Amino acid sequence: MRGTLPDRGGRSREGFDLTPSGEGAGAEISGIDLSAPLPDDVFARIDRALAHHGVLVFREQRLAPGRQLAFCERFGPVEVNAFDQYALPGHPGVLVVSNIRENGRNLGYADAGSHWHTDMSYTATPPRCTALHAIEVPSDRGRNLGDTLFANARAAWEALGEADRRRIEGLRAVHRFSAKERGVKRPVKLSPEQIARYPDVVHPVARTHPVSGARALYVREGECVGIEGLPGAEAVALIKRLSDHIVRPEFRYRHRWQVGDLVIWDNCVVQHIALRDYEWPQRRLMHRVTAGGSVPF
Repeated sequence: MRGTLPDRGGRSREGFDLTPSGEGAGAEISGIDLSAPLPDDVFARIDRALAHHGVLVFREQRLAPGRQLAFCERFGPVEVNAFDQYALPGHPGVLVVSNIRENGRNLGYADAGSHWHTDMSYTATPPRCTALHAIEVPSDRGRNLGDTLFANARAAWEALGEADRRRIEGLRAVHRFSAKERGVKRPVKLSPEQIARYPDVVHPVARTHPVSGARALYVREGECVGIEGLPGAEAVALIKRLSDHIVRPEFRYRHRWQVGDLVIWDNCVVQHIALRDYEWPQRRLMHRVTAGGSVPF
């Protein structure tokens, strides 16, 4: 990573505290109030930290939707999610992630992220980052539920043997919007209009980060249906092997949510899954923004 953010944690000349998680990815930043505009130099250092650690955690943030959008827009254009029926009224770039029902209808997308994935890889310019703000967190007898697991796809690339890297170099996988079921407890049915809006796209199996220049695997079983130039069975087997490799325990970070958390992750670096270990009347309410798309290379 370019820059001088210390991996050892502690306050640095950047003006905030950065403490690595000690797991396969992730770091916590304190001393920053995201409800206020950030100076350009501070934002640039946060940007580099995100590229390096893959996941950044900001605790005790009180963010109006407009301020969350303003922070994310610093990374690039905000994306409107395919499931825009769950957009926050008045803020099409904010996806409501919630299991709460009002007047017989879902307030938000209840089962978002319940399979390993990288956000919106089915688009031609997938978002660089996703920011999720915790407004309500489900709990049971004082223990918070609904953790999110992240897997470091850069570390997974670096752990591959030289023969695997040579084999993968230059390969491009086919990403399909309709390839997987979305939701484990309350699946969302895709409409013909949604499917037509997102035709198949191809992206490198190993991509280069637009900020750090580091390489990372960018392939996922359930989202990728083939690899250009490889027979179907061979492609599916390679996709599965790489997908299993990415989520090995040593590459993971487990985020245990608290109310007020703003967690932002870099889709060029990590994949994630939301654990659906809670049920109504345990309430979950979060606001999600994705931003900063570019063509993977």
